[in-house]
Amino acid sequence: MTRRSEKVASLLREALSEIILYELNNPLFKNFLSITEIRIGGDLRKATVYFRVFSADPKEVENALNQSKGYIKKLLSKKITLKFMPDIEFKIDTSEEEERRLLELLEKIKKEK
Repeated sequence: MTRRSEKVASLLREALSEIILYELNNPLFKNFLSITEIRIGGDLRKATVYFRVFSADPKEVENALNQSKGYIKKLLSKKITLKFMPDIEFKIDTSEEEERRLLELLEKIKKEK
């Protein structure tokens, strides 16, 4: 990511955290939800928001967030001034599971030697 996209991602992360926590009325979002990463395309037109949720079904939260993304984008445009507000897509962050699986495979290989 370029410096500009990193800056936009940082602004989006801060604003999204506030919006999800304080401005959305869905009870699913009142669970402990953490935005782990935001990846923005080179043209700043698309943003993928990765999140983890700890006390609810992640798939259900992902669906609810993606259904609310039009409203979230509207709220973002009031908080952040950008020439083009990126299209937002929410995805469950599975990096921790992948890391755990990789470590298990490495331990298995280590035991086989």
